[in-house]
Amino acid sequence: MVAEIALERELAIWADALAFDRENGEDGPEVIERRIAELRASGAFEQAKWWNEVGQRLVRLYMARAEPPQ
Repeated sequence: MVAEIALERELAIWADALAFDRENGEDGPEVIERRIAELRASGAFEQAKWWNEVGQRLVRLYMARAEPPQ
């Protein structure tokens, strides 16, 4: 049960990361930084934490795209 919840959470984070990438393209890192800063400034720390995790997945996505195919 716990593993299922963790997997669902991870899938939701990746879904947001992929949607964010599709909507923002190469501007994604700057846009997500602004979003996180705005959320923190407004006291929405849990939402900021979520988007920070989305940002981490975006970095992984960009790194995977930069690697040459094997």
